[in-house]
Amino acid sequence: AAALAVQGDRFLLRRALGNLLENAIEFSAPGSRIALRGERVGDRVRLSVEDQGSGVPDYALARVFERFYSLPRPHGGQRSSGLGLPFVREVARLHGGEAALANRDGGGAIATLLLPVA
Repeated sequence: AAALAVQGDRFLLRRALGNLLENAIEFSAPGSRIALRGERVGDRVRLSVEDQGSGVPDYALARVFERFYSLPRPHGGQRSSGLGLPFVREVARLHGGEAALANRDGGGAIATLLLPVA
């Protein structure tokens, strides 16, 4: 497979992708699979994190990128600061890309970073 490359701030990109992975872990049952995928789509690289959790409630989909908006974690009900996904979106924007979160067919969620190819 061909290597996928994006250009940008290594720290910010690593932190953004790490946030998406942490969310997938926190919203999935122990032992669940989490898939990290990368593919070229035209002049962009799509990085996606797919989990097998319960997905995002419909009422929350439009709000998950708002600062301080947070959903309770399924195991314990704790909430985060609500700053992770807004940070991810801002990092994507700073790199000329975008971030998205959607529910997967068959359950779970998929978080996506779409960034320009280097």
